[in-house]
Amino acid sequence: GDKIIKVNDKKIPDLIDFNFETATNEYTLTVEKKETGEIEVLEIEKDDDEELGIVFESAVFDGVKRCLNKCIFCFIDQLPKGMRSTLYFKDDDSRLSFLQGNYLTLTNMSEHDIDRIIQYKLSPINISFQTMNPELRCKMLHNRFAGEIFDKVKRLKDAGIIMNGQIVLCRGVNDGAELERSIRELTAYMPQLESVSVVPVGLTRYRDGLYPLEPFTKEDACEVLDL
Repeated sequence: GDKIIKVNDKKIPDLIDFNFETATNEYTLTVEKKETGEIEVLEIEKDDDEELGIVFESAVFDGVKRCLNKCIFCFIDQLPKGMRSTLYFKDDDSRLSFLQGNYLTLTNMSEHDIDRIIQYKLSPINISFQTMNPELRCKMLHNRFAGEIFDKVKRLKDAGIIMNGQIVLCRGVNDGAELERSIRELTAYMPQLESVSVVPVGLTRYRDGLYPLEPFTKEDACEVLDL
């Protein structure tokens, strides 16, 4: 239950900063003791391969960034009621993309977040593109800023950050000609964009009041595969 407040007088928001700041043989830890609330400053000297034995409750210390989108295909919105609360939490945190492989929409990222990815060379970063049509992306994510991510993606590409892409394919929305456009325009980010996963939207029976999506038929799926 003790808290690490600082490493080398620097506040540490997450495991990424902690690993970077402790990647030396000597540094200081400022620790708040759980039992007494007292502050201790520990001077650490260790070998290169020596572990401290610290285990964190979470990889993100200052709270996970919530997703501000209202995607027409969001699987969390179509969960049944009454399950554990963590299943209903929508995250869109760039740190979890690097640490755990989560996919990002980039709509909830600041310029500071982009700068940090480039500074630390955090790769790969996984991005949910959904479509390369800015207007359609705004509609699909129900976010008027959702079409403004492509400058951020270009910055990541120019900095040599490796990326993986994802398209959640919604029948009659971003398939057909829109999917062809997306695949064609996404090739501009190669070779830094190493892959694009095209996945059919997952639907449950708990969709009252949500966007009227339909499942893909066998014929639809064959057309997508041919494309």
